[in-house]
Formats: sequence, C-alpha cells, structure tokens
Amino acid sequence: MDIEKLKEQFDAPAKSIFDEKERAFIAERYNIGNVVRSLAGEQGRGADIGFEREVSQEMNARRHPTNVSNGAITVPYCALVRTLGKGNGGAALVATDLLSNEYISPLAARLILRKAGARFIDGLVGDVSVPKGSNVGAYWINAEGNPATKVNPTFSQVNGSPHTVGAYTDITRKLITQSSLPAQNLIGDLILAAVARAVDTAGLSGTGSDGQPLGLVGTTGINEIEDIVPDAPKYLDILNFVAALDDANIDMDALKWLAPSRVRAKLAATIDAAIVENKAKTENVGAITSARYLCEKNTVADYPLLTSNLCPAKKLILGEFSQLILAGWGEGVDLLVDKYSGSTSGSVRVVVFKDVDVLVRYPEAFAVGQILA
Repeated sequence: MDIEKLKEQFDAPAKSIFDEKERAFIAERYNIGNVVRSLAGEQGRGADIGFEREVSQEMNARRHPTNVSNGAITVPYCALVRTLGKGNGGAALVATDLLSNEYISPLAARLILRKAGARFIDGLVGDVSVPKGSNVGAYWINAEGNPATKVNPTFSQVNGSPHTVGAYTDITRKLITQSSLPAQNLIGDLILAAVARAVDTAGLSGTGSDGQPLGLVGTTGINEIEDIVPDAPKYLDILNFVAALDDANIDMDALKWLAPSRVRAKLAATIDAAIVENKAKTENVGAITSARYLCEKNTVADYPLLTSNLCPAKKLILGEFSQLILAGWGEGVDLLVDKYSGSTSGSVRVVVFKDVDVLVRYPEAFAVGQILA
C-alpha cells in the first residue's frame, strides 16, 4: 500500500455540497423561522418555504441516504448561523462561517471535543475508512558497506458508517412568530446546541449498541488507570495517566484532560499528600500555604483541563484528542417539528437528526480512570 496515497486520503477534506457562493446565497434567502412555522402547520403566517425545500432536496440528492422520518427537512449549517454584513448595496445577510477561505462548520465550534483537539470531518457521503500505520523501525549497520535492513511499515484502517442521532429543543409560540434576524439566529443557536450535546455525548460514551456509535471510553485499547481509590485520588494517580501515554510515544505537548465538573471540583479540593507531609507534618491543612492541589487554575500536572457535564460521570480522561475523529454525513441537520408535545402552552418541539460516527485512530493515545465513587 502506497504511504503517500494513504496520507492524501487522510489529509483530504470532505467535499462540500455547496461552494462558498452557494452558501452565501442560501444564507441570504433562507428563513429558519418560516421552516419551523410551516412544519408546525402555520402556513397562514406567511411560512412559504419553497426555496428551503429546494435546498433540502438538493442536499439529499447529493449525500448518503438517511433514515429520518418522512416530513423532515434538511437544513444546511450556513442557514443556522447568520449575521449582518455590508454589501455593495448596503446591508446584506452573510453566513458567519464564510469569513475565511476555508469552510468551517459552526457545529464544530459547539463541540467540547473539538475544543479538546478532536477532528470534526463533516460533509461525508458514503462510508469512510481512515488509515493508520505503524512506526518504521530503525537498525544499526553492523559493518561498513553492509546494507540497512529493509522494514516495511504496516497499515490498517479505522472504518466509519453513519449512525443517526436525534436531539430536540422546545421553542415558544412567541419566538416562532418572530421574523427578525436575531430571533432566527436564536432558533438556529438552539438547534446547533442540541445537536452538539448529542454528538459530544456519543463521541465520549456511545455504547456501540442500539444504534449508537462506540464512543471513546468504550474503545478497546484505551489505557485504563486502575488502583485509584474512589473519592481519594492522589498525585501518583495523576502521574500514572501521564506515564501511560508517555510509554506509548504520544505527542505529550498536545495532551488535554476532560472531566465533568464534579470531578474537577474533587481534584481542585485535593491536596497532594506528599506536599502535606513534607511541608508541615501536621493535620492543620489551613496552615499549609504552599501546598499544591491536584487541579490548579484549570490545569492538572501542567496539562489543561476542559470541563463538560457531557463527559462520563465520575471519570477523568487524558488524551491527545487529534486521534479522535467525529465523522458527520451531510452539511447540516434534518429537522422535524412536533406540534403536539407542547400544545397546552403553544410551544413546538423541534427535533433534529444528524448522521455521525466516532473513529479512534490510536486508542493508546488516551487514558481514563474513575475518580469519584
């Protein structure tokens, strides 16, 4: 297998359904508020979504088929996040994600895993295979003139296929009636937040069954840090996380921690027992002014700690998160409106679907341990 071709396959971005001009045109004309009103059966309020349906049909024609319910409409990301800009003829609507030459999904900015360094590849059409390879060994020449030993690296692939995740958010009757840009942005913001929560949760702790992708903590080969006493972590436990990744020759400069807020609170309240003994030899913790806590200024063992309650409860994760790939199909979300769940208050439930999968290239780049009982 040709290593250069494999490199090109991995580095090549997913092909965008729409080019930059098309996204700008869609963002200018698209009305997400009208979509919600129309799907809620409120055509009498000017909810003409002929253009929006054409966009949906075009997106579905160009991508991998989905198994969403009939009646859903596919909404591109560029229609969910918009801002006011200055055009040649005055104010014009443009998509905020078009401010650079490279298209960046606004969903990616919502993901805690993306902030940790995970890669988000969106716009996929078919199943995906991501190559991974072994290191090339080095050998000493035992005598002048003797040839070097030829070593062929081995390659394997991490495969991904779409898993449909659903999320929902409730929108009030009065918000639905608004047609202003801030109101539309708020609706789009709620939709993106709902999808991001679902994708992050699957990326971290998906079970791999009942339609879920297999998340990070369930992947075979992850370093399990054992012998941690629940509710009584020690600095040695923290060092064992770091040592496990160092032994695997991971890029140590890129490591980050992930934990739910209660785990962070426990680490921030726990003093390194060795410092307590050496500095004071007393049980009067308040007198130890130079003691080090396991977490200080959102860093643990000098590596940054990101907090999200979407993380697995009670667990602490350390990893080089660029080895975690969140794969997405399509360049938007499928949207369905449930007008009955909130009928007593006049609100509607917006249900969104997204096809995703989780790919862990090198499980040895991650370590996980349970901190709380």
